[in-house]
Amino acid sequence: MAQQDPGRSGPVNGPWQPIGELPADQTGGGRGYALAGEGATVADPGTSRIAVHLVAANYFYREQNADYLITQRYESHTAALDFRRGFKAAHGPRFELGAQVQFSERDGGFLNGVIASFESLSLSVSGVPSAKNELRTLGTPLPLGAFVTRNGRAVYAAPGGTAGIGDVSVVAKALLLDAPPGSRGTRLAARVGMNISGKSQFAEGHFVGVGVGFDSKVLSWAAVHGDVRATVALDRTSGWNLPLKRTTVGFSIGPELRLSRGSSLSMQLDGNTTPYLPTGTTAFDRGYGSITIGAGHRFGSVVSQLYVRENMNLPFRVRWNTEPDASFGIKISFRPH
Repeated sequence: MAQQDPGRSGPVNGPWQPIGELPADQTGGGRGYALAGEGATVADPGTSRIAVHLVAANYFYREQNADYLITQRYESHTAALDFRRGFKAAHGPRFELGAQVQFSERDGGFLNGVIASFESLSLSVSGVPSAKNELRTLGTPLPLGAFVTRNGRAVYAAPGGTAGIGDVSVVAKALLLDAPPGSRGTRLAARVGMNISGKSQFAEGHFVGVGVGFDSKVLSWAAVHGDVRATVALDRTSGWNLPLKRTTVGFSIGPELRLSRGSSLSMQLDGNTTPYLPTGTTAFDRGYGSITIGAGHRFGSVVSQLYVRENMNLPFRVRWNTEPDASFGIKISFRPH
């Protein structure tokens, strides 16, 4: 059966077509106030793209200094529904308009035990004590939920068991540079997006942002995807009741390698400056990022991406922080005719 590119119409029987950037952080999570990365795919005029994105994420963190005590222990499950519609003006590039809504739930979950087992295996193999977070297996675990205390007074508290509507985001994206599907050309697209906070426990904040993403097939079996973006916070204080910087910047970069005509393997590095003004804590002051590994497969006009994300502190040191300790996600995109 003829293959199709998820952002273009028409059959493609020839060269391998890269699937695109991994969708890490596109359903929110962590510190917020950061536009998520995207590739350069833009829907054809008069066509629609619909995506369903499911993510399970584990949060586990504790830090205490002279002023702050910060603890997190819970698991979140998020479902996001994304819709894009393509357009073409009489003069100018083709573009798409879209929106996404998130639905989230928190509980104790099961990932904490899975991660503890993996850390034990890592410790036995590497012999490095920092490979294992001993707090996971202590007799008295951290309290379920997220809590921030400053000088003995509660700054923020959220229960570990709750559910509700998460953030709603809207986006406008224009294709600046195009290339035929499967060719070694480069696609370049610019976008502007706005995020509107949902229920406070899941809120990423009110912000606007701009970004530029590119997709480039560099070999018959390899492609590179990247993105740079900047975000402007519309809030002065975050949902955690901490003062915010006005702007943040971030990036994504990574290769995609062909496995078969319809399948590929990807790795991606993401990074972002912290949205918080200095607090004297590692949890909020350090720039943060992630490394994501995933696999994708194309079923005609349907594309699936399965991935696992591990957080980091910049400059790319794996360390526990208030970002998701580990995330597992699947995104399925399809285009009705």
